[in-house]
Amino acid sequence: MDEKPRMQPRARPRIEVDYPATFTTDQLSGSGTLKNLTIAGAEIQSQADLAIGSRLSLSIHTSGARPPIMVTVAVVRWKQSDRFGLEFVGFDGRSKQQLEDLLNPHDSSSPR
Repeated sequence: MDEKPRMQPRARPRIEVDYPATFTTDQLSGSGTLKNLTIAGAEIQSQADLAIGSRLSLSIHTSGARPPIMVTVAVVRWKQSDRFGLEFVGFDGRSKQQLEDLLNPHDSSSPR
């Protein structure tokens, strides 16, 4: 059964993207396409059948020659048809900074 709870207003707007992603749970591995993204989570389109509350690790393959962004722990918060929403809980190494840089490219300018 598809369940999508009422969404709370977001502190930051979601950025529309089209990034390939791979993920792994205790029971399965899968792939999909990230459709939107924030520092706190994402919406992914995939044929994988994940239950709400499932924990997974996620590798986000951004454009260019950048290394993948590694989310060590993400939790499925909602699902509807072939899409589900993830909350990011833990990152690997510099991945959180990579994601912040990707989402806020103009914030990294240094003063002259």
